[in-house]
Amino acid sequence: MKKWKPFLCAALSALLLADLTAPVYAAGEDAVLQFDENGEFRILIVADTQDTATPQEAAIRLLNAELDAADADLVVFTGDQVHGPSVRTTEAMEKALGAILSPVAERGIPFAAVFGNHDDEGGVSKETQLAIYQSYPGCLMSAGPDGITGCGNYNLLVWSSDGSRPVCNLWFLDSGTYGEKGVSKYARVEQDQIDWYTATAGSLAGQYGEMLPAYLFQHIIVPEIYDLLTEVPASEKKTDGVVEGFSSRSGHYYKMGGGFTAGHLGEAPCPPDIPSGEFAAMRDTGDVVAAFFGHDHKNDFVGTCEGVDLVNTSGTGFYIYGDREYHGARLVVLHENAPAEYDTEMLYYKDLVSEPLPGGLASVHGKYVENIVIAAVSGLVIVIGAGIFAGVRIAGRKKRRQK
Repeated sequence: MKKWKPFLCAALSALLLADLTAPVYAAGEDAVLQFDENGEFRILIVADTQDTATPQEAAIRLLNAELDAADADLVVFTGDQVHGPSVRTTEAMEKALGAILSPVAERGIPFAAVFGNHDDEGGVSKETQLAIYQSYPGCLMSAGPDGITGCGNYNLLVWSSDGSRPVCNLWFLDSGTYGEKGVSKYARVEQDQIDWYTATAGSLAGQYGEMLPAYLFQHIIVPEIYDLLTEVPASEKKTDGVVEGFSSRSGHYYKMGGGFTAGHLGEAPCPPDIPSGEFAAMRDTGDVVAAFFGHDHKNDFVGTCEGVDLVNTSGTGFYIYGDREYHGARLVVLHENAPAEYDTEMLYYKDLVSEPLPGGLASVHGKYVENIVIAAVSGLVIVIGAGIFAGVRIAGRKKRRQK
C-alpha cells in the first residue's frame, strides 16, 4: 500500500512562482506526489460512479476491487461522481461522496477529482461538494484560481523518486455542465481556463527550465475525438462497433479509425458541438501527452490525434447505464525515466469481481432506469387491475338489474 505525507487538504494553497506571473494551483504545500523506488507512478482513473446516497452494492464491490488491483499512488475521479437529480441535499451529498471516498481514504491513497455535468444538477453547489472532498484525508483537489470559469481547475506535480525535481505535471479542468440552448448540448472548457492552462504551463517551463510532460483529466471529451473516427454508410449502422453520431452529428455513423490503439467504442462520444480551442492549445503548447475523459460510460478507447492521446474510461457505477462486465476503471503507469510515455490498461468487472452481475436491467441500463420501468409497470398493473375490478362491478350491477 502506498504512503502519502500528512497534510491539511482543507488549506487551498497557490504556489507563487518567483518572477513569474502565472500561479500553480495545487493542494497543501506538504502534499507530495512522487515516483516510487522503481521509478513508477500509478494512477487509477475512476469514471462515472454516478450514484445516490445509497449506492449500488455492485459499484462499491467493483470500486474496492479496482483499488486493490491497482495499488495506486493516486486515484483520480473524472466526474459524475453522483447522480445530481437524486442527491439534492448536503446530507445526501455527504453520504453519496462518502461511499466512494471512504474506501480510498481507508487505504491511505491520495486522490484528486474533477466535476462532471451530473454533479452540478442537484442544487448542491460545487463549492459545497469541494468542501466535502477536502474533509477526507488524502484530498488533493482544489478550487483553483478565482475569476475563471468553473470550480476545480488546478494542477499537481509528480516529483522524482529522490524528491529533487518535478518529473511531470497533472492538469485538472472543470469541463462544465450544459451548453447554450440551440448551440451545444454540453458545455466546453472556456477561453479563460485555456489561458490559465497555457500561462501556467509556460511558467512551469520557465521555472524548471523545460516543458514538463503532462497528463490532463476532465469529464467531457473534446470534439476532436470525431477526427479519429471513420464515417461509414448508414447501411452499416447495425454492424458491431458502429455508432450513430451525437447531437449535431446524428444521422451519421462512425467506427474506430486507424488512430486508435486499444479499447472499445460502445456508444457515440458526446462532446460539445463546437470546439473551444482547448485541444489546439494542448497540441500547440506541446506538454500534454494524453488527456483522459469519462462521461461516455461504454467507451474505453485510446486514440492519438495530432500527437495527443485521447483516452476514455468506462464507468464504474451501476445506477446509470453501462456495459455489463465491461464496467471498470483505468490504470495508468507513468515512468520516471521516460515521463512522456505511459502504460495503461482497463480493470474490468469481469476480471476483478467474482459475484454475478446485478440482475434485471441494472447491469446495462442502470438501477435508475430499472426503477422507472418497475414503477411504470406497477402503475400499469394497478390501472389495469382497477379497470378490471370496475368492469366486474359494473357487469355485476347490470346483471342484478336484469333479474
